[in-house]
Amino acid sequence: MPVSIKYFSVIILLLVVPAGAVSQELGISGNYRGEFEILRQDSSYRHQHWLNLIFEKSLGQDAGMHLNVEFNNYGTDAVSTLIQEAYVDYYTDRIDWRFGKQVISWGSAYQLNPTGYFNPYDLTLITPGEKRLGVLAAAGRYYGPARIEVSGVIAPFFSAHQWPPGLTDQLIGEAVARTHARLNQQVPQVPILLDRNTPYVPPAVPSKVENTTAGLLVTKRGLGNFDVSVSAYHGWDKSFAVDEEATGNSIYINPDDLQNLDRFATVYFFYPEVNRVGVNVIGSLGKAGVWLEGTRSQYYMDQFRSPLNIAGGMDYRFSNDLYIVGQGIYIQKRTQDEEGITAVMAYASKPVFGFHEIEIVGLYDFESDSYFLEPQFNYSLGNAIHLDIGGTLVEIKQSQYAEMFSRIIGERLYARLSIDF
Repeated sequence: MPVSIKYFSVIILLLVVPAGAVSQELGISGNYRGEFEILRQDSSYRHQHWLNLIFEKSLGQDAGMHLNVEFNNYGTDAVSTLIQEAYVDYYTDRIDWRFGKQVISWGSAYQLNPTGYFNPYDLTLITPGEKRLGVLAAAGRYYGPARIEVSGVIAPFFSAHQWPPGLTDQLIGEAVARTHARLNQQVPQVPILLDRNTPYVPPAVPSKVENTTAGLLVTKRGLGNFDVSVSAYHGWDKSFAVDEEATGNSIYINPDDLQNLDRFATVYFFYPEVNRVGVNVIGSLGKAGVWLEGTRSQYYMDQFRSPLNIAGGMDYRFSNDLYIVGQGIYIQKRTQDEEGITAVMAYASKPVFGFHEIEIVGLYDFESDSYFLEPQFNYSLGNAIHLDIGGTLVEIKQSQYAEMFSRIIGERLYARLSIDF
């Protein structure tokens, strides 16, 4: 896949540096990962491979560069190239600056970060949710007095969640069918048909200055045993929705066939514009780590509510190196048609046989009576080589999203090989 034009200047900035500023050797590291689904419930087979090459270079005491290039193959003959990160750091006495494509780490909850506003998930992975995609942004962090930090981010280009190939079209098709049925239920006496030429309009956020995403984070460190942050964000949801107002306004009667009372409509999709405020608290109670992270959203369209998104939990490491994490998740639904989540998730890991490890992660959602469970054995072949063998159990009930999640991940046995260098 060709590198996008909007990242070309960033790559040039990183690679074409004035010779006088380059005084250190170029550091190169990387990671290979291959994942294989040995047995799936539907008897299908998938495999994925990707290679990350990371280039780092000091540009003197006050600056540095970082470039992360990914080559991936999702079970096809084609190899795609992704610039996952490409940025320049610049340090002053009080402010750290970062310019370029980057992953912005806000929030401290386990895996799910309500205040992780900027980076979408890469859901094309066999194990989804493990990786967030970098976004082009300018970020700065000011270190003030009394251990107060102020961080700001401006991202001029919108990026949505990356779904597996073909899944976006399927999700849009299902949403079109549901919307079409709902329109006909409202006035069943006068049928509404989908416009033959334009049955739907897919979602998009144009790359315009007025569509810039921005956020501000203020952190007070050392407030007792805790760090406390408050944040604000303006941007767009990473998941699309049906634009009910535009869809309703699209209904018309064919002027060339006034004898026919059939009406026609186009289903419009969009990424909802939203403002969010968030709070993040992380610290310790005795030997246990604790955190609480949450946001309140305010949308610009009346069809949406003002949902809360909260994740809070704790972790603890016992004397025998057993490590456990427990977390509660509460996600209110955006609209009447969508579903919320009230769930608990847990993670545990324990070293075994010296350098190897057993781990298990699970989640149970009370709203839909659904669960996810994944035990895994991590076999260490050396300091930088790991072979993971595990299985996934999934049961999704009473949910309109059951089919969607089953396409992303299902019951299976898998093996994963990781090599760091």
